[in-house]
Amino acid sequence: MPLTERFIIKASKEKEKFSREKLLESLLRARVRYGLAVKVVEEVSSRVRSGVSTREIYRIVVNTLLEEDVTAANRYRLKESIMLLGPQGYPFEEYFAQLLKMYGYHVETNQLIRGECVVHEVDIVAVKDGVRYMVECKYHNSPGIYVDLKTALYVYARFLDLKKKFDKAWLATNTKFTKEALKYSNCVGVKLTGWRYPREYGLEKMVEEKKLYPVTALFSLNDHAIRKLLEAGVVLAKDLTLLEPEDLHHLAGVPLDRAVAAIKEAKRLAK
Repeated sequence: MPLTERFIIKASKEKEKFSREKLLESLLRARVRYGLAVKVVEEVSSRVRSGVSTREIYRIVVNTLLEEDVTAANRYRLKESIMLLGPQGYPFEEYFAQLLKMYGYHVETNQLIRGECVVHEVDIVAVKDGVRYMVECKYHNSPGIYVDLKTALYVYARFLDLKKKFDKAWLATNTKFTKEALKYSNCVGVKLTGWRYPREYGLEKMVEEKKLYPVTALFSLNDHAIRKLLEAGVVLAKDLTLLEPEDLHHLAGVPLDRAVAAIKEAKRLAK
């Protein structure tokens, strides 16, 4: 079957033509070196069949990267690693608050604030340069789920009730926004941060610019170890680089040889 006739099934269940160019672009965006990116595209192209899921393609990509460059695989799995924070019991709003701190914001999470009509629980109160933001975070554990217009309307309605306490509303997500949510939010002035939005400074850019990869991006740690680290407040790979193997062993029950490997992996990713 000609390559142009191969269709893949996206997480949203939509069909889409398989594109070598799109896959190459996604690899280069994750800062995979060009020669390796081309090799991965060739490997996927030789194995993809019409009807294959994007999840299966992702698995092939990650496994191929792991054979050549673990750090490239870490970076490529960023979207998944952020999604893994939720099932590990670490709220997305706490992670986003960590990012905002690294960008110079003063932040407080899960604040109860009285509005004109009712009391609201605000995910993050963020302040920078005299501007006070009401930040609402929407986490999804699947890339096929977008933040829709209803959510944007809800966030802005809350902001209107809290307008005397805040200067601006901010809606953040680990996935994407629907066209209607984008149109409405831009119209009423709600600041948006999501996956590849805004294009020049989306969530992935914020993470990559300051190397703020979560520990869930590491392949050397199992789910139990990651959960223990998150409970101990070790959220970023950068945090892990400050530990000695013995510390990691005591904190998360990681065998010493595995602890050495995990810290080395974290240092490569965080540098």
